[in-house]
Amino acid sequence: MNVNIENELLIKVAEGDEKAFSKLLKEVVPVLQSIIFKVVKNEDAVLEILQESFVRIWLNRHKLPGLEKPVPWLKRLVLNETFTWLNKNARQANIFTEISQVEDPSHNNIIDQLAYSETDQVLKRAIEDLPPQRKLIFKMSREEGLKSNEIAEKLNLSNGYVKNALTAALKQLEDQLKKARNWMLNIIP
Repeated sequence: MNVNIENELLIKVAEGDEKAFSKLLKEVVPVLQSIIFKVVKNEDAVLEILQESFVRIWLNRHKLPGLEKPVPWLKRLVLNETFTWLNKNARQANIFTEISQVEDPSHNNIIDQLAYSETDQVLKRAIEDLPPQRKLIFKMSREEGLKSNEIAEKLNLSNGYVKNALTAALKQLEDQLKKARNWMLNIIP
């Protein structure tokens, strides 16, 4: 789907014109919705991500008139929101363990297979790149299922230190996943 957005509309949105903003969204929602769905495959998630994207677009509306190619900018913004949503949900569901344990994803879609494979590789590399003690604490937590106080006892560390190490490890892994998401921009038209 090819969308052509006139600069006059972008200027009106940048000035805070809510009607112009609604018109802009009506023009780009089908494209953005399609991109999000290709990644998350869930209508409820698509709506949640779109809503967050709309807020982000509105907050950054001042940038719109200066964009030579607003549609790619909007696509990148939506992909960023999509990966933020994925990262948030991955943390909540402890998906890090699930990804490393699944060997043969049963996806029919080549994009899904590529995304899974790339994410799995990035995650494995990111875990291996953790500092030694942080990696040990992370693996004890995720692979052995130990609680922070159990890890602290086994390693003769304070529970607070273990909790901080786990938080830092998750942050470092999240940062690596965020850096790796740019490859998706080359896959999704």
